[in-house]
Amino acid sequence: LNDWHMNNNNSILTRVAITITPRLNNALYSPLFQQCGGITGFFQESDANIKLLFKENNLTNIQPERSLWLQQAEEELKNMEKHHIQICGIEDPNYPHLLKHCADAPLVLFYKGTLKADESKNIAIVGTRKATELGKTRVGNILQQLADMGYRPNIISGLAYGIDIAAHSACLRLGLRAQAVVGHGLHMVYPASHKNIAEKILAQGGTLLSEFPTCAPIHPTNFLQRNRIVAGMSEAVLVAESPVKGGAMSTARQALSYSRNVLAIPGRPEDSNYTGCNMLIKQNIAALVENVSDILEAVNWEPIPTRPHQTSIDFFSASNDEDLIKQTLTNAGEQNIDQLHQLTRIPVHDLSVLLLKLELEGIVTQLPGKCYSLI
Repeated sequence: LNDWHMNNNNSILTRVAITITPRLNNALYSPLFQQCGGITGFFQESDANIKLLFKENNLTNIQPERSLWLQQAEEELKNMEKHHIQICGIEDPNYPHLLKHCADAPLVLFYKGTLKADESKNIAIVGTRKATELGKTRVGNILQQLADMGYRPNIISGLAYGIDIAAHSACLRLGLRAQAVVGHGLHMVYPASHKNIAEKILAQGGTLLSEFPTCAPIHPTNFLQRNRIVAGMSEAVLVAESPVKGGAMSTARQALSYSRNVLAIPGRPEDSNYTGCNMLIKQNIAALVENVSDILEAVNWEPIPTRPHQTSIDFFSASNDEDLIKQTLTNAGEQNIDQLHQLTRIPVHDLSVLLLKLELEGIVTQLPGKCYSLI
């Protein structure tokens, strides 16, 4: 048992050591490790053999400094313990199952929170950091509709400003599972203003994921590299709002290369924030998404049977809560959802469902800044 414990620790150390050299932490180089009998074997091979294997695998521009990497990995393990960071290898049962099949998936991932390779539904939502209120509202509405229909997908995004954080926030509001893939070590949150949301994601059973150790320097290319993980983990990538240039477009291209569904919400031709979405649709790269049924058609999920008694409530009888909302908006005028919650004491989740229903019935209209008023 002691031997096993030693070997297990050894395998954690060697896995961490592979992440210290980013180029090697890539499924493209798994043949190199297979030739050594695994990652731990790679650190036990002779220097001469490793030099030869590097040449054969076209790794001529990396110096194999294995003892240095192991030393740095010792330090990294201390940081991981301090920050509650866990590690997962591509052969582990909890490694994201769709990502596992991508040719250039990371061999080793760091994570915080809960990582289950469940076969459940996975959708990535990406878009511009400079998102408009309209773009963010659309993301919230789509997730709301999915939740209302009984779907509980994993929603994957990148914790950046704009569309990413709108998707994560909507998950928190609706009790959906959020997974955030970041371009840096998990000892920090970037941008720092999203630390609070990152903590809530973990508290709600979600995950923070990264292929980067805490000692990795933050570099703009990390974020582009991160996009392939977002695309690889997903059945479909929804580009919610994006100009022609931007990270979301690189994620869409990556998704296309993995044969994933690419979806895009269109915008007006004169709106520069949607030129990327419109281009993806025009070039037949992305399916056009106006509503949830467009997404469901693309991903082909089984419909979830609705309970019969719900229909009668939803479509035939106006609930007292609806009357209360209408009364409140009549008396108090335009209100945002938090103010309405304060005034009506209706739980926020129920409130947003009812507001959506009243909006669809043409009784209430949504104004910028998530404010509502009677039509």
